[in-house]
Amino acid sequence: MSTSTSIWLGRTAYQIMPDRFYRSGGKIEHLNNRKLKDWDDRMPDWKPDNDGEYRNLYYYGGNLRGIEEKLEYIHELGFDMIYLNPIEQSAAYHHYDVGNHMMIDPWLGTWEDFRSLCESAKKLGILIVVDLVFNHTGSQSIYFENPKYEKWYKKTHSGKQIFWWGFKDLPECDTLSEEYQQEMTKVVEKYLENGASGIRLDLGENLPKEFLQAIGKVKEKYSDVIFIGEMWGIATDREDSKIFDGQLDSVMNYPMADAILRWVRYGRDGHLSYNFNRVYGEYPKKVADVLLNNIATHDTPTAITMLVGEKMNPNIFYKRIWDIEGHWLQGEKFNTYKFREYEEQHDRLSEEQYVYGKKLLKIALTILYSIPGIPCVYQGTEIADAGYKDPFNRKPYLWGKQDEEMKAFVKELGKYRKENSDILATGESAILQITEKVFVLERTIAGKRLIIAVNRTGEEQSIEITGNNLNTVFKINNSTKEKLNPFGIIIVREN
Repeated sequence: MSTSTSIWLGRTAYQIMPDRFYRSGGKIEHLNNRKLKDWDDRMPDWKPDNDGEYRNLYYYGGNLRGIEEKLEYIHELGFDMIYLNPIEQSAAYHHYDVGNHMMIDPWLGTWEDFRSLCESAKKLGILIVVDLVFNHTGSQSIYFENPKYEKWYKKTHSGKQIFWWGFKDLPECDTLSEEYQQEMTKVVEKYLENGASGIRLDLGENLPKEFLQAIGKVKEKYSDVIFIGEMWGIATDREDSKIFDGQLDSVMNYPMADAILRWVRYGRDGHLSYNFNRVYGEYPKKVADVLLNNIATHDTPTAITMLVGEKMNPNIFYKRIWDIEGHWLQGEKFNTYKFREYEEQHDRLSEEQYVYGKKLLKIALTILYSIPGIPCVYQGTEIADAGYKDPFNRKPYLWGKQDEEMKAFVKELGKYRKENSDILATGESAILQITEKVFVLERTIAGKRLIIAVNRTGEEQSIEITGNNLNTVFKINNSTKEKLNPFGIIIVREN
């Protein structure tokens, strides 16, 4: 049974890593020798543990009540959807090493707290999407090495446990096991019963058809639930793309994230055209309209760092802009220590980088908010927070120290989306002009048009926007229908 995605059309999402967003309440009770860092201590504990492993096992104590207390902040910025990273009980702060599917991590809260968050969010028109991990569990989970759950795990022909990418703390699950499918369907139902409206599937591109069909049966009761799969490449490059037969309603649009960033930073116009035409030319429209678009997530450096930070990857023929580890490869070995050390030394942007980075970030966000699908802003992007890869992109949120100019810009973009959702939600899209300096996009539906024009350079650029009864709905730097000033933006509407 397919999803009715109408309630998701035209939404604008905000991604939250709960431990790092906001802490509500007083002193946190000690739990299992967990390390709690001071919120103002934003430098990650990036060095290895005594055994040489890089676990980053420290917490800041953000919680579900904290998110609920900040719903007005999220709402005022124009967001009406929240994508939550995992909240299940586990050993690590990021909760991708599931410990107990049916228990929310005690430091994050309780099922009552989750219900309250979802209810309060819905009163503001905000829908909650939760991140669920079914590909693997944590090695410290209640399931692993428990004979009761032996059939849940994937083994070699000789009976040895298979670990995700060889990580000994992430035993891989047998997603073809009918017993496992039935139990994970109950997990999905648990979240939906308690107020979640959508599910983001970690490693969704690796989950087999049989598993997705099994958990998809919940749509018989929850017809509006959306299933969003993690996917890093272009879905149609895969034989099992999962987007043509209802297995997945949406996927994360990393190809366009890379294309936007590389155009804004390096002027790679062919790369942007190629990815735009493939994604929006090959994906079913019902999927394209609800793609989860981003320019940064918890798995990449922050957006401003990718736009101005050193050692990003400009080579469009070799991985993505955020694939920067090659600098630290020594033969087949990766020097994690030197990589993390470099990240620490370059964590803070210079004032010159920051000022320039904000100009580019505004261009990237405008494109993100204008292409088909759901723009998803990773926490801190709206205040231009900087940081390289994990753990430097997962710092606690800078409450009380926000960049108000950047925040106001994001708020205006949110207003632009709301006021033009009749076009942006389902309108057709086409590139009208693209060079290494200027990008002009058109969105159309039922005789209505939006023309979005941006200039990624510090020089004035000529453009020509024509039509009848054109009204400017958004602009910066005094740009006009004929002229884009340095780092200028103009969006006009024709009814």
